[in-house]
Amino acid sequence: MNRAAITLVANDVASVEDVDRAWMAIMKTPFGPFGALDDVGIDTAWHISEYWAGVTGDAQLRANADWLRGYVDSGRTGAKAGEGFYRYPDPAYAAPDFVQGK
Repeated sequence: MNRAAITLVANDVASVEDVDRAWMAIMKTPFGPFGALDDVGIDTAWHISEYWAGVTGDAQLRANADWLRGYVDSGRTGAKAGEGFYRYPDPAYAAPDFVQGK
Protein backbone atom coordinates (compact mmCIF):
# COMPACT_ATOMS: atom_id res chain seq x y z
CA MET A 1 0.00 0.00 0.00
CA ASN A 2 2.66 2.53 1.01
CA ARG A 3 4.92 1.81 -1.94
CA ALA A 4 2.04 2.18 -4.39
CA ALA A 5 0.83 5.39 -2.76
CA ILE A 6 4.30 6.94 -2.68
CA THR A 7 4.98 5.85 -6.27
CA LEU A 8 1.82 7.59 -7.52
CA VAL A 9 2.81 10.87 -5.88
CA ALA A 10 6.56 10.66 -6.55
CA ASN A 11 5.77 10.15 -10.26
CA ASP A 12 3.30 13.07 -10.33
CA VAL A 13 0.37 10.81 -11.15
CA ALA A 14 -1.71 11.98 -8.18
CA SER A 15 -1.48 14.29 -5.19
CA VAL A 16 -1.08 13.17 -1.58
CA GLU A 17 -4.60 14.39 -0.90
CA ASP A 18 -6.12 12.60 -3.89
CA VAL A 19 -4.50 9.29 -2.95
CA ASP A 20 -5.77 9.62 0.60
CA ARG A 21 -9.25 10.69 -0.57
CA ALA A 22 -9.54 7.67 -2.83
CA TRP A 23 -8.33 5.30 -0.12
CA MET A 24 -10.62 6.79 2.51
CA ALA A 25 -13.65 6.70 0.23
CA ILE A 26 -13.14 3.12 -0.90
CA MET A 27 -11.93 1.60 2.36
CA LYS A 28 -14.14 3.76 4.65
CA THR A 29 -11.17 4.62 6.89
CA PRO A 30 -10.52 7.85 8.85
CA PHE A 31 -7.19 8.41 7.06
CA GLY A 32 -5.32 7.21 4.01
CA PRO A 33 -1.78 5.97 3.41
CA PHE A 34 -0.19 9.40 3.80
CA GLY A 35 -2.06 10.13 7.01
CA ALA A 36 -0.78 6.77 8.29
CA LEU A 37 2.76 7.59 7.19
CA ASP A 38 2.56 10.88 9.06
CA ASP A 39 1.69 8.93 12.20
CA VAL A 40 4.50 6.42 11.71
CA GLY A 41 6.97 9.13 10.79
CA ILE A 42 8.16 10.06 7.33
CA ASP A 43 11.72 9.57 8.53
CA THR A 44 10.89 5.94 9.35
CA ALA A 45 9.32 5.45 5.91
CA TRP A 46 12.39 7.03 4.33
CA HIS A 47 14.79 4.74 6.23
CA ILE A 48 12.85 1.66 5.12
CA SER A 49 12.64 2.83 1.49
CA GLU A 50 16.31 3.83 1.48
CA TYR A 51 17.36 0.44 2.85
CA TRP A 52 15.33 -1.59 0.35
CA ALA A 53 16.35 0.62 -2.56
CA GLY A 54 19.98 -0.15 -1.69
CA VAL A 55 19.40 -3.87 -1.22
CA THR A 56 17.33 -4.40 -4.35
CA GLY A 57 18.66 -1.73 -6.69
CA ASP A 58 15.05 -1.02 -7.64
CA ALA A 59 14.88 2.31 -9.49
CA GLN A 60 11.34 3.11 -8.31
CA LEU A 61 12.23 2.44 -4.69
CA ARG A 62 15.20 4.78 -5.14
CA ALA A 63 12.90 7.47 -6.58
CA ASN A 64 10.45 6.96 -3.69
CA ALA A 65 13.25 7.20 -1.10
CA ASP A 66 14.57 10.36 -2.74
CA TRP A 67 11.10 11.90 -2.73
CA LEU A 68 10.60 11.07 0.97
CA ARG A 69 14.04 12.47 1.77
CA GLY A 70 12.84 15.92 0.70
CA TYR A 71 10.36 15.85 3.58
CA VAL A 72 12.94 14.52 6.03
CA ASP A 73 15.57 17.09 5.01
CA SER A 74 13.06 19.90 5.52
CA GLY A 75 12.14 18.64 8.99
CA ARG A 76 8.60 17.71 7.95
CA THR A 77 8.70 14.23 9.44
CA GLY A 78 5.02 13.85 10.27
CA ALA A 79 2.68 14.36 13.19
CA LYS A 80 5.51 14.31 15.74
CA ALA A 81 7.04 17.37 14.04
CA GLY A 82 3.70 19.14 13.60
CA GLU A 83 3.94 18.81 9.83
CA GLY A 84 4.52 16.12 7.27
CA PHE A 85 2.16 15.47 4.42
CA TYR A 86 -0.38 17.35 6.55
CA ARG A 87 -0.22 19.97 9.32
CA TYR A 88 -1.02 18.95 12.88
CA PRO A 89 -2.86 18.94 15.25
CA ASP A 90 -5.75 19.39 12.78
CA PRO A 91 -4.83 17.56 9.57
CA ALA A 92 -6.88 18.32 6.48
CA TYR A 93 -7.95 14.68 6.12
CA ALA A 94 -9.86 14.96 9.42
CA ALA A 95 -12.21 17.61 8.02
CA PRO A 96 -15.74 16.30 7.41
CA ASP A 97 -15.68 17.29 3.73
CA PHE A 98 -12.13 16.13 2.90
CA VAL A 99 -13.16 13.00 0.99
CA GLN A 100 -15.51 15.09 -1.16
CA GLY A 101 -12.61 17.37 -2.05
CA LYS A 102 -14.14 20.55 -0.68
